[in-house]
Amino acid sequence: MDAVELPVTALDEFLESAAFAEMLDVDAERSAPRGPATRRAEIVDVLRAVDAHAGRRFVDRERAGEAIIGGLRGGGFGVRPTVVDAVLDLLRPVGVPVPGPPKPVPLEVQTVLGVYVYALVDPRDSSVFYVGAGRGNRIRHQTGAALAGAVPDPSEVIGQGDSPEVLEATLDRIGDIDADGFGVEHWVLRYGAAGVESVEETADFAARFAGDLAGLSGLELINAPDLAGTVDDVPIPLDELILRHAAPLAPALPELCVLVKVDDAARPGASADQIYEWSRGGWRAGPHRTVPDLPVLVFAEDIVRAVHRVDFWETYRDEDGNLDPKRWVYTGRPDPELEERFVGTSLREVRERRGGKWNPTGWHPYGQV
Repeated sequence: MDAVELPVTALDEFLESAAFAEMLDVDAERSAPRGPATRRAEIVDVLRAVDAHAGRRFVDRERAGEAIIGGLRGGGFGVRPTVVDAVLDLLRPVGVPVPGPPKPVPLEVQTVLGVYVYALVDPRDSSVFYVGAGRGNRIRHQTGAALAGAVPDPSEVIGQGDSPEVLEATLDRIGDIDADGFGVEHWVLRYGAAGVESVEETADFAARFAGDLAGLSGLELINAPDLAGTVDDVPIPLDELILRHAAPLAPALPELCVLVKVDDAARPGASADQIYEWSRGGWRAGPHRTVPDLPVLVFAEDIVRAVHRVDFWETYRDEDGNLDPKRWVYTGRPDPELEERFVGTSLREVRERRGGKWNPTGWHPYGQV
């Protein structure tokens, strides 16, 4: 699901905004009833709030406003509306897991994982709060226990199990995350046989790094790897692994459509808006540009990530603003019906019919115009 995030750069962005300049301007109309001490108090309140919440995620804009601005006195006059709007305009959409009990890891994915090291991440601030090792469905043990009362399989635990105190704290954290409207992020840090000579070595790996990982921001730790490469020894979201190894095949494609390969669409936390912007072009669109309401299926790692309907095309401009008459950018909208059918399905059979690989341009027209 899509939530909103106050970026880590929020304070710097706000300091460059027109709203902050107005706060400093003693002659501004909204500054008139505020004396110097009151203006300073408003500035201090707002800057502290933005800095304290930078990097945090919220279910929606309303809850973000309540958390960031709600309760600020602003020197007794409250925070001026233009400042509230400027702060909330810093919010960016971000994809997060849905709340609720998790589904078991599919058996075919368990086979791929083998013995693995995993991390549980709080999506509200991207903090790692648990690191462990296991096999099978171990990665889902804590969330299943906290949200569905599931009884863990002790044979799936590698190394020592959790003490009662650790288990209680972990389940409490998961419950808090769910109550705030988020799902826990499950990350696989290492899996399969590569670089692991024994089960004991994997358990030692988890023990050695648990303390370090717990103190790191998830953005620093887990968003850095290039997920387009091999992934058996780099962090990757469990949901992404499930998509790659257990996604159902895509149904029959629309008679006329285009498949566009956008590797960034597989990024952790990529929102629908971000995927749309990455997908628009510029493409050498050819005759498919003349098809009314052309469906565009956006995919990465063979998995469909979004489906858009094209409203119109415009000539592509490069970074210097120069027109390129051979390349085009589309403007469109999500197609909920096609997204229901295709998002999360695999195009691997389509790739195999096209010779086993996608062309390097990323543009793959389907059907004859």
